[in-house]
Amino acid sequence: MAQHHPGILTEVGTNELEVVEFTIGQRPYAINVAKVREIIRPVEPMSVPDSHPCVLGVFRNRDEVLPLVDLGKWLKSAEVLDPAQTKIVVAEFNEMKVGFLVHGVNRIHRVSWADLEAPKAGSMVDSHAAVGFLRLGRETPEGERIVFLLDFEGMVAAISPRRVASDSEGDAVARDRRAGKVVLIAEDSQLARKVLRGRLEGGGFTVVVAQDGAEAWEKLDTGTVADAVISDIEMPRMDGHHLTRRIKGDERFRGVPVILYSSMIYEEVRHKGAAVGADAQVCKPDLADVLATLDRLLFP
Repeated sequence: MAQHHPGILTEVGTNELEVVEFTIGQRPYAINVAKVREIIRPVEPMSVPDSHPCVLGVFRNRDEVLPLVDLGKWLKSAEVLDPAQTKIVVAEFNEMKVGFLVHGVNRIHRVSWADLEAPKAGSMVDSHAAVGFLRLGRETPEGERIVFLLDFEGMVAAISPRRVASDSEGDAVARDRRAGKVVLIAEDSQLARKVLRGRLEGGGFTVVVAQDGAEAWEKLDTGTVADAVISDIEMPRMDGHHLTRRIKGDERFRGVPVILYSSMIYEEVRHKGAAVGADAQVCKPDLADVLATLDRLLFP
């Protein structure tokens, strides 16, 4: 059993990440190390009635009972598992833990978000299944290979939809108070951008959107005025920690509050957000808390 140590990547705001490379069949994929709690040998799950076809059941890990998702089924792989190589990747995000059955685990790579390319619709894994892809192994005898960084949050949301925390977006007085306040959203997920924008605009805010941290920084740097910034952490080109560090390090924007809104808001990641100067950190999909946090920061 391999235990993940959370202190591998200790420097914060460098726009780098570490990924665990694993395989489904012969194809390589990856998951952010920050989401991995541990990697364990396969166990026999207990079946769950009326579950999604990709959910094999639940299993006990230490003192917790976790769902087990067959990534091969999700990715529609027809290749047969080799029991000697099979592993369960136990991941944590969106305030929940999930086990993912994979065909094999290779190694950890340290890469830059700037090297993560957005997937194209119709590719081997399109934008609905992957955050992006990396070109790894250029210097190895085997040569370059394409490794997809999968969208685990989107997968779990599709397999087991969770009710997003709801609230009234505020009464007329609250909406009037928010009128004229501009919020810049940095989010690479089209669906997440749409949902977040709709909630903020419904609450009275004016919203400007950017598809990643690099675009958000370009907008700020070229004159876009924002009263607050809401940023995801995992994004191609520039991640949320690096964006926050740049905003807080520039005297033009130092007073602009930054909220990190991510599936990876837990103890081991919160200190990284604090280290780069984030004013608040909210775990997806709590949109009600986003509105409350904006109100607290903008109208103290």
